[in-house]
Amino acid sequence: MSTIKDFRRDTPPMTARVENTARARLLAAAREPEPRNGLRRAPRLGWRLAIAGALAVAVGTGVVVARDQPRAVSVASVQELGERAAQAAYDDRGQVPDPGQWLYIRELQAPQAEDGGYGVDVSKRAVWEQWTSADGKQAATLSPNGKPFVTGSYPGLGAADLAQRPITPEGVLAKIRQKLEDMHLVSATGPLPSMDQRLFQAVYQLMGTQALPPEVRAALFRGLTTIPGVSFTENVADADGRRGVAFSHTGESARYDLILDPVDFRFLGTYGVTVKDRATDYTDAPNHVIKAGTPLTLTSRLEAKVVNGPGQK
Repeated sequence: MSTIKDFRRDTPPMTARVENTARARLLAAAREPEPRNGLRRAPRLGWRLAIAGALAVAVGTGVVVARDQPRAVSVASVQELGERAAQAAYDDRGQVPDPGQWLYIRELQAPQAEDGGYGVDVSKRAVWEQWTSADGKQAATLSPNGKPFVTGSYPGLGAADLAQRPITPEGVLAKIRQKLEDMHLVSATGPLPSMDQRLFQAVYQLMGTQALPPEVRAALFRGLTTIPGVSFTENVADADGRRGVAFSHTGESARYDLILDPVDFRFLGTYGVTVKDRATDYTDAPNHVIKAGTPLTLTSRLEAKVVNGPGQK
């Protein structure tokens, strides 16, 4: 014990909020499912059970541990989800890249349907690697020759753009909305989604591909609750089978979910699905009907870290 005390001598005491967050993260790690489809990690069952047991004793009342899984507290409204996620963002300082650096992201995805159809094949999984520049304007993947292939990034905003003060829910959403309006997007398959749906999709694109400061993430979480059509959905699975609570937006023909961990509200992944039949309107190919229930996207973040350039891990 004296060795532990000596090790912690220069460590500042934890605040109650940080201590609670640390407990939540340990519990979340204790119940995190093993990845599927060939992704291997070192066996962790033993230390999961040890952590869960230790926390059950140390925390006592207030945290219920059943079969080494923490019980996530349900939220009653999208406003409550926004506020809880915002408070958790302040506790998680995360990693914010310096100008010129990139964020490396490894995620699990349902791949595009092989029959050339619309949507993804949720029966399969593929690992996807991507790098996003700190300014949000470039993204890169590895080409077949192993070299980074750099393209533009959507929506083309970075942490510095969104961190211009004052950092408020209204302010960050206004910056994103203005960027979307300036793009003058067109669609090859029919009318563009509404601005509210595009705004929601841009937010979850930013959450999934950018390392954002806590203040920006908190403002985005609170801002999501003000977008018309945004609700919350519990018990949503990401591509790795982890269950979370989601900000959901249902538009004219599709619903998209931004999935968060139900304990510490860290980003888990995304899901999208059509909610009604929709006919495509191609100009150079035969039209066809996209059936309701067609999955559009399914992802799960496995790793994210700051690196000095595309291609680095």
